[in-house]
Amino acid sequence: MDENIEKIELIKKSFELKHTKQYKEALVMLYKALEYDDYNQDNVELLSQIGEMHFMLKNYERALEEFSRALAINPNHTFSLQMCYEIYCKQNQISRALKVAQDMFEHDKNPVSCHCYFDALIKSDKKQDALALFNTLDENIKLDADVLYLISTISDENKRELLLKRIVQLDETNEPANIDMAEIEFKRGNYDEVIKYCLNVDENNPMALYYIGVIEAGKQNYSRAIDLFLNAIKNDNDTHDFYLALAKAYIDNSRFDEALNALKKSINYSLIKEDKTNLDEKYFLSGWILIKQNELSKALLNLGTVDEKSEYYTNAQILIQAINLKKFNLSGAKSTLEKYLETQSDNPFLLDSLAIVYKELKLYKNAIEMLKRALELYPQSNYYKLEIIDLLIDEKRYDEALELINDVREKYPNYACIYNSQTRVYYRLKEYDKALDSISKCIELDNKNSESYYFKGLILNDTEKYQEAKDSIYEAIKLNPSIAKYYNQMARSYQGLKEFDSALLYSKEAIELNQDEINYKKQAYDIAVALGDEKKVQLYKNQLKRSEQILKLSR
Repeated sequence: MDENIEKIELIKKSFELKHTKQYKEALVMLYKALEYDDYNQDNVELLSQIGEMHFMLKNYERALEEFSRALAINPNHTFSLQMCYEIYCKQNQISRALKVAQDMFEHDKNPVSCHCYFDALIKSDKKQDALALFNTLDENIKLDADVLYLISTISDENKRELLLKRIVQLDETNEPANIDMAEIEFKRGNYDEVIKYCLNVDENNPMALYYIGVIEAGKQNYSRAIDLFLNAIKNDNDTHDFYLALAKAYIDNSRFDEALNALKKSINYSLIKEDKTNLDEKYFLSGWILIKQNELSKALLNLGTVDEKSEYYTNAQILIQAINLKKFNLSGAKSTLEKYLETQSDNPFLLDSLAIVYKELKLYKNAIEMLKRALELYPQSNYYKLEIIDLLIDEKRYDEALELINDVREKYPNYACIYNSQTRVYYRLKEYDKALDSISKCIELDNKNSESYYFKGLILNDTEKYQEAKDSIYEAIKLNPSIAKYYNQMARSYQGLKEFDSALLYSKEAIELNQDEINYKKQAYDIAVALGDEKKVQLYKNQLKRSEQILKLSR
């Protein structure tokens, strides 16, 4: 084969490998192609491609060597100069970057050289020089979207907005300008404008996903908001903390385990980045959720971390005192919180905490009253409405619960949680067909919530539709494999199908995940009896006996 053809094939192969991000392999092809050349004008492009592969592999010193070889042949090779500029910027060698950019600009005032030079001047804190120089440029350069964007970053507020709008007119898909305009309109609350700008950029742009997510959360479309925040996190290069917004969407969707996990990640992000913005809010919300989950020691750790200068400090101290009393005396906690209520009757976290205490004391009417007072302060809060509905169901006030459910559902038909609450009412009333319709709607709106699949499986088991129940509970286990009751319910499905070997496997898993639940051991015993396995019958009989003795002693 002709040497020139071989060289071309190697270069073609390198481009294919580069396209699939196999940079090391592409580099090998380019070095092989280089063997066919002498150091002359012909291999400048080849040397610059080799430098680019080293750049992609973050071998910046090697990349500089290759670009320097290319520039030794052609001192004005634009791509090599531009790449040298980028490397110096990455290495924070701003003075060297400025020198390269200035040489490029003086040789040829094209959009690339202008962009590098303005960027270098801005990084060197020579903003006035950049603005003065911009005014001397030809009109075609002044209309370059990338150059204009750099100038927008150092312009005053009014001028900046005008420039950003001009950039979008020139290039509707210019990502930085669209995102900056989205941010401006977001702060103004002009959400239709925000969406318009976000739709101009790549569908996976993390900031666009975040803005639309916040807008969806404001419309109570929490499932959609959660998906958007998760996608933003997936596509972000560890430059933004979207976990706090995700946690709040989980809280509003009553998914407290996921909210707590998101808050942990948000706190870690703040600590790693040494950014204390919203850190106290994150600790406070974590403590508040942990109280709801009765994890009092962990709640104390989080609440005790809230800075005394923070706006959350007073609320944190109220909750800390309530926790300390609650550990030893629930009635004492009630009295302390009621005393705080005399001076802080408009504190929603105090009202919510009192509702928790009242609920544990089974004073449901008092709990409902507290939550209704909180709801008066924040009438748009579906969280308080859900809490009230749950308490009305516990009180067996089903008509009132349904009335409130219908009110929320009419206003926010895509709010998945309300269908879960509706399912609870119908389930209690033994209206299983309506319950199944409601929980299926809930899953349709939020197919990532394991509890919904579990609840559907429970209803299907109750109505002896064991195969369908098994399929639904399997989805719950896939989403969250650490919940004991899911395995217990799956074992029940297999019991109904008379597949006792499989039933026992799931029952054993439920026991391993929760050793204290006596009903799981009763289930395993019943399955062992059905299997006729005397050894296992005796094993679970002994376990059951020990658990019953422990239960008697604890009473």
